[in-house]
Amino acid sequence: MYKIIDFFSKSLISKKATGFSDTLSYLPHSILPLILLFCLTGCGEDKQQANTQSWLPDTKVIKLPFEEYAGIAFNTSREDAMKIHGCNAYELSFSCKVPQDGKEEQIWLIYNEAGRMVLMKKELGYFNKAVADTIIERFSIKYGLDYQPSEGQESAFSAGIRKSKTYVFGGGQVAFQIGRSLNNRNELMLIYYFPEDVGSTFAKSVMN
Repeated sequence: MYKIIDFFSKSLISKKATGFSDTLSYLPHSILPLILLFCLTGCGEDKQQANTQSWLPDTKVIKLPFEEYAGIAFNTSREDAMKIHGCNAYELSFSCKVPQDGKEEQIWLIYNEAGRMVLMKKELGYFNKAVADTIIERFSIKYGLDYQPSEGQESAFSAGIRKSKTYVFGGGQVAFQIGRSLNNRNELMLIYYFPEDVGSTFAKSVMN
């Protein structure tokens, strides 16, 4: 997992870059979905996934762009993630348990080497069609659906040719992904929350 996150951080923002958008401008359009696929298949073990309880979002419409999720702002520093939110550090990622809608919710914060948070990740465990369909429906209301897999992509995923399929919401700030674990025996569900500029670039890369 750590090598994957390290690759993510080095690819998105170099320490010498003049700005985030400048660095993203010369990245291949295909790199972000691949990075997220690697993170899907490499982060978390099947045993952990099996213990994850079903989670469903509400349908409260969110004003876009949004600057935080679950009370954690995208500009939260690594130090504040630990001191304020009580997150546990694992190199460039942080595991956080935060109160959300009367329940405790676990999310991962992913940082680059320059110390900027580039995404939040929520693991939902094994694929469940009813849960997945409800998440897609509610996210469409909450954030607005921007992209869904084509029939060809759906067929390729079902045939095992594609390792993941991704739904994009909120101008790219939210992604719901279904993908296979490293051993290809299980399908897993994950949600990603991005800062506005990262999400915009991610959405373009998926749509293209």
